[in-house]
Amino acid sequence: MIPLTQAQQYVLSNIDTSRAMAIPIDEANGLITSGSLEAMEEIPPFDNTAVDGIAIRSEEIDRLNLSGSIEVRIAATIAAGSPDKVEIAPGTCVRIMTGAPIPSNCSAVVMIEDVVASDIMATISCRIAPGDNIRRKGSDIAIGTRLFESNTRLTPAHIGVLASVGFAKVPAFRRIKIGVISTGDELAEVGQALTYGKIRDSNRHSLLAIASSSGANVLDLGIVKDRPEDLRKAFLDAAKEVDVIITSGGVSVGDFDYTKAILNELSNGKAQWMQIAIRPAKPFAFGKIDNTPFFGLPGNPVSALVSFELLVKPALRKMQGDLEPLPRPVLAKATGAYKRTPDGKRHFVRSNLHVNNSGALAVKPLDKQGSHMLHEMSKANSLIIVEDGDGFLKDQEVEVLPLSAL
Repeated sequence: MIPLTQAQQYVLSNIDTSRAMAIPIDEANGLITSGSLEAMEEIPPFDNTAVDGIAIRSEEIDRLNLSGSIEVRIAATIAAGSPDKVEIAPGTCVRIMTGAPIPSNCSAVVMIEDVVASDIMATISCRIAPGDNIRRKGSDIAIGTRLFESNTRLTPAHIGVLASVGFAKVPAFRRIKIGVISTGDELAEVGQALTYGKIRDSNRHSLLAIASSSGANVLDLGIVKDRPEDLRKAFLDAAKEVDVIITSGGVSVGDFDYTKAILNELSNGKAQWMQIAIRPAKPFAFGKIDNTPFFGLPGNPVSALVSFELLVKPALRKMQGDLEPLPRPVLAKATGAYKRTPDGKRHFVRSNLHVNNSGALAVKPLDKQGSHMLHEMSKANSLIIVEDGDGFLKDQEVEVLPLSAL
């Protein structure tokens, strides 16, 4: 057996980052920028009002602050989006709506709540200072402002900022395409009659789902029978169509099927068949067909998902530009004990991570830990990392890998 860190480093050392491209902004959410981004436009692009109100000149501000109250004739109304460049005469003002452009010779906006107004006149009786309630051109973002550094993972907020300054496309590492294949004569598709000796192909569907949630595009390549010519064609076709191939089953010591032989052949004998010192997910395969990486995951449903989290997901992150692709554990207090015996392996205990009543992270190990128990895995949102030894006690601080947001 080899340590998990050795397997992870081997995989990552043989993974290349995908090509950077100009990605349409509405397709860039979750991608990582391939360069720093600077503003090409100003925000706001013109002086505008932050409130609904009455825009007045500096002379009216002086009169108001001297006398405490003034009456001004309303010369016009300016709505948001108005293309007109307005100037107002002495002794007049304009009614103005939030976001509308400020007349060039206005100095402040009085909130409508502080004004007594008719259709033609406005009475103002509050103190006001030049610049009040005006958002100046470029006050949020000036041209040339460094918006985001290289290798920034784009969120909806980032997308909004970029759209606001005119980015129709964003330089980023492209979203990769993953193909998922199931192999085996014993597998039955969802919706088919389940005859004696057959089992449902759950792994392919769970791997399609987890690959999609990792930010990749996924392609369902179906079930391939255990015939060398079918397997060879399926893997060669997949290598031409996708960036990564994932399959499950047929990677354990002693497994007798054609998948291992065909993958070894197509990788020119360079595929690695590993036994990793972890539980679950000990067996694992990795190699390349031409330049397309393939991952062979264990056949047990829980093992396949855990193997994906620990070994496949970091590779996908690196391919899509992540400079720190390995999973990052957090510390939490265990709400229950977990007993184990030394076996030379690091255990990953399915668990429920949550925020307790004190606002601190706590984690509960689930009762059933069998690698075939997919229903129990569906209740887990985290994995407790348990090094070789006797386990941990209740209330002990443990390392936890979150599998989803809390």
